[in-house]
Amino acid sequence: MKEATSQDIALVLQGGGTRGAFTAGVLDVLMENGITFPYVIGTSAGALNGVNYLSGDIGRSKFVTTELISDKKFVSFGNLLFRGSIFNFIYLFHEVPKTRYPFNSAAFNTSPSEFVVATTEMKSGKTAYLEKGVCKEFYKALAATSSLPLLARPVDVEGELYLDGGVGAAIPFRKPIEEGFSKIVVIETRERGFRKKVKSSPFKQFLARCMYGKYKQFLVEYKRRAEQYNLDAAEVERLDDEGVAFVVYPEVPPEVKLVEKDTDRLLRLYEQGHDVMTRQLPRLKAFMKGSKHEQKR
Repeated sequence: MKEATSQDIALVLQGGGTRGAFTAGVLDVLMENGITFPYVIGTSAGALNGVNYLSGDIGRSKFVTTELISDKKFVSFGNLLFRGSIFNFIYLFHEVPKTRYPFNSAAFNTSPSEFVVATTEMKSGKTAYLEKGVCKEFYKALAATSSLPLLARPVDVEGELYLDGGVGAAIPFRKPIEEGFSKIVVIETRERGFRKKVKSSPFKQFLARCMYGKYKQFLVEYKRRAEQYNLDAAEVERLDDEGVAFVVYPEVPPEVKLVEKDTDRLLRLYEQGHDVMTRQLPRLKAFMKGSKHEQKR
């Protein structure tokens, strides 16, 4: 358990597939203003955005979420058939930095911030947290947290199988609170008040049984994922109202799908995130006033 003071602040990054374009815009503003946090946790697209935040690569998440997404080598159902996921993570992690957009791996690897990603462990169906510097196959952990149910096979990370952390921790705010952080900054990819329909799609449940039938506990948690999301969203709103959390929401409901290919829509969502965070900077700085976390970029 981390011994944290009341001044410690953690950064929480919600998942949401290509709706992460909003988060990319928010994080670019934080980087442009030299704002960092001692602890960063993300789920799915939030985790992928977090990588570029720790490396200090302003604009890189924008490129991935608004441009690379249209590259069939990165996103296609052919990838699902031949690579086990609609997303080609080998291409994203190993080829893109060399051929399409550089990645400051040295800054990422030496960042003093703790970086944790939320995944779902297939055997238990429960949320598992994998940490940079502790997990030896961290890039596989990033692939696991971003492997969307029904659009990916489980990912083997150090001998255990995992999928997207969004099943039980789409907004992974509970972990830093358990670790002792007294304040959290949360970047969400849905508007305040958004709730998912609790009734599960029979077709999706059938498909989940076909793909993951031997993981009974996973199927139980997958079926109640909307209920868990709604509980977490309501709790974050309560923490926001009480001043424990500073939550950045899209002001206009995102018009993009979970896997969106319309680059104009994605760019508008990125710009909304950039604009919202720019206008909320004074409030964020007031919320952070007196904290121990560093502002040094």
